[in-house]
Amino acid sequence: MKRALAAGVALLCAAAAQAQVAPVAGAGAAPVSTRQADSLSAAAERAARTWRRHDFDALVAGSPGVMVRLGRTEPSAPMPPAQAVLTLRAFAGGAEELHAEVTAVREADAFHGYAEVQRTYMVRGTSARRVQTLYFGWRLVGSVPRLVEIRVVP
Repeated sequence: MKRALAAGVALLCAAAAQAQVAPVAGAGAAPVSTRQADSLSAAAERAARTWRRHDFDALVAGSPGVMVRLGRTEPSAPMPPAQAVLTLRAFAGGAEELHAEVTAVREADAFHGYAEVQRTYMVRGTSARRVQTLYFGWRLVGSVPRLVEIRVVP
């Protein structure tokens, strides 16, 4: 039994030594596979671009359901993508997006990752710039991140 355990540990250590790992941006981030980190980073960049264009259909495409929390409201139960699109359009429709930048990408565990995006916008009809933080959460299905959470923080 001890030999089998020792052999298993040795194989695991050898496999870990050969695996490529890269830290995901953000303080205290755990190392993840390069492929997984790239996948989350790419998803975060797509989320920032689609938010900037208000292309919420593309943002939630492929999602099994999205929990939405806008500002200080209570989070929703996971919404079907079509309902999330309507909610996000109603929320952001009066804004002109100036910039959306990914500021951090983190893996929570092997199947969940998050991104922080700083959004700069103006409310239509005003010249005042405002800044909000957006948090996007994904669940990895295979190696494909599926959006499951959007939080807007004032």
